[in-house]
Amino acid sequence: MKLRNLLLALLMLAFIPVSFSQIFVPGELQNAYQNDTRSEDGHPGKHYFQNSADYEMVVDFDPASGVLEGSATITYHNNSPDSLSRIIFRNYMNIFQKGVERDFTIGHHDLTDGVEIWDVVVDGQELKPDTEHFRQQGTIMSLHPAKAIAPGGHSEISLKWKVQLPTHISIRMGQYGDGNWHVAYWYPQISVYDDVSGWDTTPFTGSAEFYNDFNNYDVQINVPDGNLVWATGLLQDEGKHFTGKVLERLEKSRESDSVISIISKDEMFGEKVLKGNHPWHYVAESAPDFAFSVSRSYIWDATSVEVEPGRHVFVDAAYKHNSKDFHKVARLSAKIIKLFSEEVIGEPYPYPKLTAFNGGGGMEFPMMINDGDAHSHKGTVHLTAHEIGHMYFPFHVMTNEKYYAFMDEGLVSFLPRLVEGIILDDPNPMTGIMQGYAQTAPTMRQVPLMVPSDMISDYSAYRTHAYTRPANAFYMLQQELGEELFKEAMLEYIHRWRKKHPTPYDFFNTMEDVSGKELDWFWKPWFFDLGYPDLAIAEVRDDKSGRLVMLLNKGTMPVPVRLYVKYEDGSSEIIRKKAEVWKEQSALVIRLDTKKKISFISLGGMHVPDSYPGDNLSGE
Repeated sequence: MKLRNLLLALLMLAFIPVSFSQIFVPGELQNAYQNDTRSEDGHPGKHYFQNSADYEMVVDFDPASGVLEGSATITYHNNSPDSLSRIIFRNYMNIFQKGVERDFTIGHHDLTDGVEIWDVVVDGQELKPDTEHFRQQGTIMSLHPAKAIAPGGHSEISLKWKVQLPTHISIRMGQYGDGNWHVAYWYPQISVYDDVSGWDTTPFTGSAEFYNDFNNYDVQINVPDGNLVWATGLLQDEGKHFTGKVLERLEKSRESDSVISIISKDEMFGEKVLKGNHPWHYVAESAPDFAFSVSRSYIWDATSVEVEPGRHVFVDAAYKHNSKDFHKVARLSAKIIKLFSEEVIGEPYPYPKLTAFNGGGGMEFPMMINDGDAHSHKGTVHLTAHEIGHMYFPFHVMTNEKYYAFMDEGLVSFLPRLVEGIILDDPNPMTGIMQGYAQTAPTMRQVPLMVPSDMISDYSAYRTHAYTRPANAFYMLQQELGEELFKEAMLEYIHRWRKKHPTPYDFFNTMEDVSGKELDWFWKPWFFDLGYPDLAIAEVRDDKSGRLVMLLNKGTMPVPVRLYVKYEDGSSEIIRKKAEVWKEQSALVIRLDTKKKISFISLGGMHVPDSYPGDNLSGE
């Protein structure tokens, strides 16, 4: 009886798809395959759906106090097959509310009583706070209207709110000197309802960032007289705001690949450039978020770049007059966008504009980046390329970063390095991040990539999890497939999932589908397991036909083999093997077809991470 059961179990295992034979696939994904919302070859399924919203908002913002008041009318479109009896919102600014869970310490100056919300109406029904219809807990707000939203239906929601923005601490947004603001996370935003997990009810605690639908925004921003506003989307009715000479410069910059000074230092502090105080009206289509910046003293430069025949992207930079490097950023941004569009990714930049605001740190929002001053030209290139890379991931291909931050930050810690290599003429742009990963990989702060990112509260562990380890993994994948095939597969992944919500499994399956390779041997150690890279030279000995070099994979990560052999006569050779050699073995014998005496042998190099390189040298 036991033997028959064993045989039946083995027969059942034989019918499991090869691509899933070694890696764990959660039940939520298995259900998605069964429901045909996703396909096991990496395509969106026949029944894939995605919800969206149309936001019409009016906001009054006071740069002196940091107080923001807003009103919104939202049309939410339920494209799912499910009736939605509740609507989940995220109130990001409640991260500053007293007593709320967060990943970092906030000074008492910026602690608040939370976002004040009133006049909430859903499809004509007013919902009162702290009732069964309207509840808030931390950064999550849940509305329970009397009538569910039917499949294929929509709901009209209106509300008003008031929030005190932080004036002392700046986490991805905030105040940068007197009256200079980058404003983000500022409005109640409808959460994502998807085919994998239903409503996203994961609280925002500060580290793990985006998971949004692609929405339409129509926003009017009111600020005191004399302030300029830059925002996600395109400014409407520019003629209401700017004098003739400013309009002429703007028009010229949209047709030029030279940087045009729109507003200079002298003009900002002296000559008037604004006509008067009018609402700043911005419109954005199919964008996953909306942010804006405000200043009455920043310099403003602009240029444009052609990303495909007949389509130019408007690129501008707003910055402090005493910034050390931001005078370079408009030109640099245009060059980076060109390289992404034509060489590194090959997908034209997906938005009509990019604004670089000289705030602090480094952070991305759709069509905007918020960057501080870097300490060197190399740092400026790195920071700018990284944040612009986010316009592709997650703002063009939107994975749930709360679960899988590595599909955003990891890709954008790898692909922009290729841009940096071109701009800085650096043949080894990955060296720093590879060495950093090799050092941290064997430590207790190593967390497998498929562990949900929001579960990682230790910041150094989160950085390795989201940035350095996946950047190494994607680079190793490129080396395994070859640059051309990797690029082809990446482009296909983007084309299948642009303006959609893929999971890492959709990425894995697409890469296998396009490459024609089964890659579970790669996915499992790099994305699912604990481990570290460590190759070693175990033995060098003579053989009748030459010399044998035995190599060991003492770690668990499959990495390429690069063996450098220097002979006493001054000659040398390099032997390379792809990481696939470790697919089914942990020992490898390389035969040197020569009788020449060896001076020394070294294993590895700048493009191969190794946590314990002390055993990578033999001989001299």
